Amino acid sequence: MTSTSTSTSTSASASTAKSQRIRVGIIGAGEVTQVVHLPTLAYLFDRYVVTALCDVSAEAVAYSASKWGIARTYTSSAELVASPDVDLVLIANSDEYHVSCALDAARAGKHVFIEKPMALTHRQAQAVHDAAHQHGVKIYVGYMRRYAPAFDEFRRLLRDCGPIRHAIVKDIVGPNAFFVAQSATEPRKFVNDIPADAAEDKARLARDILVEALGDDRAASPRLAAVYRLLGSLGSHDLSFMREALGGPPTRCTSAFASHDGQFISAQFEYHGRRTTQASSADPKHEQQPPFSVLYTTGIHNVGVFESFLEVYTDDRILRIDIDTPYVKGLPLRVTVKENDERGIYSERIVRTSYKDAYTAQFEQLHDAITTGTDLKTTPADAAQDLVVFDMIMQKLEA
Repeated sequence: MTSTSTSTSTSASASTAKSQRIRVGIIGAGEVTQVVHLPTLAYLFDRYVVTALCDVSAEAVAYSASKWGIARTYTSSAELVASPDVDLVLIANSDEYHVSCALDAARAGKHVFIEKPMALTHRQAQAVHDAAHQHGVKIYVGYMRRYAPAFDEFRRLLRDCGPIRHAIVKDIVGPNAFFVAQSATEPRKFVNDIPADAAEDKARLARDILVEALGDDRAASPRLAAVYRLLGSLGSHDLSFMREALGGPPTRCTSAFASHDGQFISAQFEYHGRRTTQASSADPKHEQQPPFSVLYTTGIHNVGVFESFLEVYTDDRILRIDIDTPYVKGLPLRVTVKENDERGIYSERIVRTSYKDAYTAQFEQLHDAITTGTDLKTTPADAAQDLVVFDMIMQKLEA
């Protein structure tokens, strides 16, 4: 760690702690930034102020900067991370550039928040993890579902159950455009002014990532390439959610299937030797978790529905948490509890803890972590576990 990095990091931390209002520079002015990040940060105006915005498309930057009153605009991410008016770099550009932008920001002494996937190879994930420690900054990953108030309630209820017998994870959804069109955010897409060499560079990086992750032969398969990218996008939400809810990554993947175009994936996992709760070991019900299986399926179609849930079966209770589209603000996650009451009569109840959306809860906790020096759970080390699960699935698929 150089003396320059240490000095910059200390300065950024001191400035953040003093002001309590975090100055955010966003890299990427695409759909998720326009529909989610800019509105959410504006609502949290007492905690955040967006001071800079960057995108390879100057038109995209100009549109969002004008709409949200952002003073500093860039088409170079290197210039944004060097800005003295930025405490936190929010990385929401194409997946291929997440790691390089995170490393640049960390070297500049800036805290970092990365939209998932953080990285798509183990080497890259390790580099991000190391950068946070080398430069004394916070780096977190945007698994917003895990910050939803309903998820905390789901986990609390699960801890009160007996051993898990079976679980189902499903995330089969319609196109983003269907939901975005009903979000009242009026995002715009700009592609005509993107330089040709930028598009070529992105394609090259995408190929390099696939080769590193899958090997030359398997990376050449359009089907396997599509599967891996789907796991990195939609799949990373589900698998991260599954990992925390069920106590970590699965022990192994016993089988997997992918459609001919790679847009639908199903897999079966086994969990072994997990405790169901952190309650006292004096409670024999929670002493040992027998092996159980998890069915996982994900995919994208053209129908305007968002069907995403995690359902857990125990002997005496069935718990399910349903997730709606994140592109329409204020749609709550809800927990369903199914069980027999003390009289043996079946009951079913819905638990809705809050209308606060997961992105808002995530950014509230991010602010607390940065200003108080505490930590969040979605660290680079945590995100790297997704890659282990990706590998389990990919190893079961034929080219």
